[in-house]
Amino acid sequence: MLTIELEGRKIKVPEGLTVIEALWDTGHDVKRGIGCLSGLCGACTVAYLESGAQRVKFGLGCQTVVAEGMHVIMLPYFPSRMAVYDMESMTNPLQEVANHYPELASCNDCKACNICPEWIDVAGFVKAAKDGAYEVTAEKVMDCHMCGLCASRCAKSIAPHYVGLYIQRSCSRQRSLPPNLARRLQQMELLAKDPEFAQVPTLSADEIEVYCYTILGI
Repeated sequence: MLTIELEGRKIKVPEGLTVIEALWDTGHDVKRGIGCLSGLCGACTVAYLESGAQRVKFGLGCQTVVAEGMHVIMLPYFPSRMAVYDMESMTNPLQEVANHYPELASCNDCKACNICPEWIDVAGFVKAAKDGAYEVTAEKVMDCHMCGLCASRCAKSIAPHYVGLYIQRSCSRQRSLPPNLARRLQQMELLAKDPEFAQVPTLSADEIEVYCYTILGI
């Protein structure tokens, strides 16, 4: 058993467990802020201080393994502004970045936002966005889990994760579709107009089973 300090309270937890597993093992009914438990969604961001260390680290509760003398807190979702937009109606969304996120221009590159649990260079992609290097931003933000921890540290009220998401979506719309994907989408459009396929949504579950076995031979 190990002794850790959870939000100011000392508790004993089994060795080898992650923070989330340790909380559940000790009877803490933690549900809020728990997602995939696979290190993908970023919902369970934690801040922790290892024994004898001076610098606080950040990580995901489902991946961070507890250690003797660790101080740890679960970080709640940080409220930040997400612009409301209809990208379908925009001719060139990248030309409207400043309209939706005008606070981006106030970034002074203090790098306080560089506390990403996934080690993303947040300050780097924010600077790239400010300078108009949108493809660089889209590439750097690829692994973002949208935990919002970066926004909690910005003195200029910028939400880097939302800015990055907007630019990533915009860049994707500007690129041409890969030939195989374009061909498949065209096939799907033609299939929707096929009279035989059009009857499928009107069939019951039993009728679909008969259709698949007798007509399609599946």
